[in-house]
Amino acid sequence: MKRSQIINYLIKKSKYKSYLEIGIRNSIFNFDKIKCEYKEGVDPDLLCNAKYGMNSDDFFSKIPLNRKYDIVFIDGMHKCEQVLKDVKNSLDHLSDGGTIVLHDCNPMKERHQVEKRTVLHKKWNGTVWKAFALLRMSREDLFMCVIEEDEGIGVIKKGSQNLFKKILEKELTYNFLRKNRKKLLNLFPFKYFKKLV
Repeated sequence: MKRSQIINYLIKKSKYKSYLEIGIRNSIFNFDKIKCEYKEGVDPDLLCNAKYGMNSDDFFSKIPLNRKYDIVFIDGMHKCEQVLKDVKNSLDHLSDGGTIVLHDCNPMKERHQVEKRTVLHKKWNGTVWKAFALLRMSREDLFMCVIEEDEGIGVIKKGSQNLFKKILEKELTYNFLRKNRKKLLNLFPFKYFKKLV
């Protein structure tokens, strides 16, 4: 199951009307497949033809505080620090009952989760999973889980969760993820996720 299918499932189930995508890259992979009444995209690469040809930090600093989206898909800069910023900013602009969807939360190989992408990386998840883990250890006011599809589809909603035990950021190694994957990511197959939402 692909990210676009999961996003469309959430849009249909919750009757969402407004969608924001951060990091389009090539619209045929996801943006064009999303079935939502109102869609906007943000990407600094002008070849993407995003409505907002800028990085996400600039976008969020320019839009009014009262602009809200029902669902936000984050697939931009795959570095922990930037993902944390994108999630925080998206939460500030999320409608009541809205959902944030986050790609690349479940890297299956250590070489896929390095900080910097090189030409040798066909698959690259970056350190998105570390941002997700840090939020799982610090934000009691969120509901968070990862769906076991398409490199790990993170789902974040305002709500509540039992926090994962707090550890130092430097201890968030791939070996730690391997040993704690299911509980750290709150990992579910899609069929079980459907019963949760």
